[in-house]
Amino acid sequence: MNLHQLRVFYEVASARSFTSAAAKLNLTQPATTWQVKRLEEACGLKFLDRAGKRVALTEEGKVLFDFAVRIHRLVQETEEALADLRGLPLGTLRIDATYIVGDYYLPGLLEALHRRHPGISFQIGIGNSSQVIENTLAQKNDIGICAYDPTHPKLEARRILTDLLVAVVGPTHAFARRRTIALRELEGQPLILREQGSSPRRTIDEILRRHGINPTVIMESASTPIIKRFAANGVGLAILSQQVVAKEIQDGSLRLVPFRDAEIAYHFYLIRHKDRWVSRALNAFVEMARSFQLRPDAAQPRRRQRRRGRG
Repeated sequence: MNLHQLRVFYEVASARSFTSAAAKLNLTQPATTWQVKRLEEACGLKFLDRAGKRVALTEEGKVLFDFAVRIHRLVQETEEALADLRGLPLGTLRIDATYIVGDYYLPGLLEALHRRHPGISFQIGIGNSSQVIENTLAQKNDIGICAYDPTHPKLEARRILTDLLVAVVGPTHAFARRRTIALRELEGQPLILREQGSSPRRTIDEILRRHGINPTVIMESASTPIIKRFAANGVGLAILSQQVVAKEIQDGSLRLVPFRDAEIAYHFYLIRHKDRWVSRALNAFVEMARSFQLRPDAAQPRRRQRRRGRG
């Protein structure tokens, strides 16, 4: 099997387009088509179905593509390993992170890392913790940041950050003028929460279950802007990361309603597949994350809160 032909097939299959692959490979489209055709002839199998400009993988093509992805990854790791031997933190870091980390913590960290090591580039994937863990187990990234320890034998996990979940309501909500509320007062209240599978939702469901509270969830979403908008309009009470709602609390569109009998905390973890090559670039990221403590962008210094029972 010709590795160049395999690379051409990989790019065509990834883009689902001969034209896009040709542009990326700096080849003509006929040359790209010819390389794939030669690969199919050499293997005696059909890997791609062509219908006009559309390209689809055949069943045989799906099998080959899985191997091509792994080979492409190994080539990248080889290049990074050789760069390590030259003492240079180079290469592309593939990072998966939760929505909160990706939106509020990661940008500042990556900016600082880029200033120190401009030879490192980044590919960022955003999802909930379940998706981050799934991608890390499948070795689709170099490192993930999720909001609970997956405790999986194939993964290494390191806690890097603790965040708080807080209750917020719109100015017209019945709780808007309350100084505090008890957790039990959530019984029967219309709640607007993150989607199932997200770590904030797991944390909230767990604490409500421990207190015997049956929530009335009227809406759930992976989009925190949607949740904040509905809460600000008085539709219900939302429970979100304190960093996510800091701006809205400051401008008055949302009101903070502290729980007097609980502090809902959850933690973020760096996770890595144990079989992944630890490059200098990855080590640089991990060290920066530890020293940087993933502070949110332009965040005001947090007041130290008096710790109460975790509930």
